[in-house]
Amino acid sequence: MHRTLENVFYEVRQPRLCWDDIGGLSGPKAKVREMVCLPLTKGEELRSMGVTFPAGVMLWGPLGLGITMLAEAAAREAGATFVYVSGQEMLGKADHMEEAFALAVREAPSVFFLSDIDWLCPRAGASYDWGPGNLRGKPPTFADMAFTERFLAMLDSLMGEPRVRLVGSCYRIDVVDQAAIKEKKRFNRKVFVPPPTAAERREILAIYTRRMPLAQDTNLDAIARKAEGCTGWDIENLCRKAAILAVEEGGGRVALSHFFSALRSLTPWLTPDMVEGYHRIFREDCPHHYSF
Repeated sequence: MHRTLENVFYEVRQPRLCWDDIGGLSGPKAKVREMVCLPLTKGEELRSMGVTFPAGVMLWGPLGLGITMLAEAAAREAGATFVYVSGQEMLGKADHMEEAFALAVREAPSVFFLSDIDWLCPRAGASYDWGPGNLRGKPPTFADMAFTERFLAMLDSLMGEPRVRLVGSCYRIDVVDQAAIKEKKRFNRKVFVPPPTAAERREILAIYTRRMPLAQDTNLDAIARKAEGCTGWDIENLCRKAAILAVEEGGGRVALSHFFSALRSLTPWLTPDMVEGYHRIFREDCPHHYSF
């Protein structure tokens, strides 16, 4: 059995989540299956056809959309160990980072997921503005140059480890050091995880309400349309708050009014300038790095 590490730095475990646990994101799911799962499940077949694999795959997009869940579901589909590293918790802990890298190799086949690459490899002089005065999502602190250089060297050490699929995440791709995402031996492929549409918010709502007793008037489509700017985190909080309101009223079911009341007390993570900003950054990025 694999060793489970109970600390805030990293964790090694058998993956528990599957694709159906993730609402929406049909495009990113397909890309992750192709770039992460296929090299582990069909690696020999691909090599026999002369296909080279992405060294590392960077998932980027708004916080709270389930990016970590995508990596874990990929590990489950591939029958691989899931090795998770919290990038922000690793700042100043290079020795722990090296231990996690060693475990990803030891526990192979594995999906080695490193979150918060924008904390670990910040791009010098990057602008974090979404609009006037809007710096939402900007990391409060960053790795120093010595840590970043050591981290990049660790990434290079994974070369020649075909049974380790390297996956990273960041909240926006334009604030990451180009040394991490342009080198062919590092995160040389990208998957954009965009702000959710109304249809995708409806899928997320369906997941969080599937065990919830709903009143007959509860219309998930109407709730999804009104939940503009909400991410998966927001929708989870929305459902929890609606259930609390129903219980406080003494009702046995959660009605549409409870969801609308909960929405009024919720501040969505995404602002309109952030939604436009994400799509603008993606449009302006090099398209070749988004293909296998």
